[in-house]
Amino acid sequence: MRRRPYRNGERPVDQRERRRAFSAALRTRPPVRPAVDRATGRALARLDELVEKALVSGEHDRLLDETRVSTWPRELDAVVSVVVERLDPPPSVDRAVVAAAVADNLEARFGLRPGASPTERSVVLWQSVAGADSRLAETGWERDVLSDDREALAEFFASDGDPVRARLTRSSGRLHLELRGTNAPVGDRSSSYAVLSRSSTLVLVDDPRGLVSVLDDDAAGAIRDAVVAWGELADHLDERRAEVSGR
Repeated sequence: MRRRPYRNGERPVDQRERRRAFSAALRTRPPVRPAVDRATGRALARLDELVEKALVSGEHDRLLDETRVSTWPRELDAVVSVVVERLDPPPSVDRAVVAAAVADNLEARFGLRPGASPTERSVVLWQSVAGADSRLAETGWERDVLSDDREALAEFFASDGDPVRARLTRSSGRLHLELRGTNAPVGDRSSSYAVLSRSSTLVLVDDPRGLVSVLDDDAAGAIRDAVVAWGELADHLDERRAEVSGR
């Protein structure tokens, strides 16, 4: 089963991989359903179920392809149309309200608004992440697109054979990177730790087993760039979640 990012039209090999890939791709939980009248609430009862069915149908795998980030807003727009059609709200319910609820659900999942302009900050930041991931791959490291770690912003692994993983998390407004052996648990005492400084430099905090030695200058620089890109995206997603929740 593949673990690196899907690129250039690559697709999951089967439905199990597709489900795992979409689950790992979703950045947040869907929002609490908006306060609506009873009829609209009934129309939205299957919202989460139908969104998930649409995503794993195989018709929207482009949402997993990092080289096509600029097309994701259009693809998400297509998902909105499919889900609204399947929800089939009665004439008494405003379809625009239903479509907006579906769009909010998808934005919370992906961090992109369906139909967003290519110049919108969310699209630009996702393109930065995709570019950073691509440059990282050139140094022998890949982001693990099937990672089950929901507490991490992203996980990376050495695809050239070194049995090492890197785990990116955020705590108290700071970005933290843990480098550990592939089979070692999170927080293992042999792990190495670094933190991103305010000047966007990765500062080594602890390296008890010398794991940092597996990183050459190119890999270290590419990991730093990926940390910065993912951190900026996470900050933006927090801002957007607050805006959506406040509607």
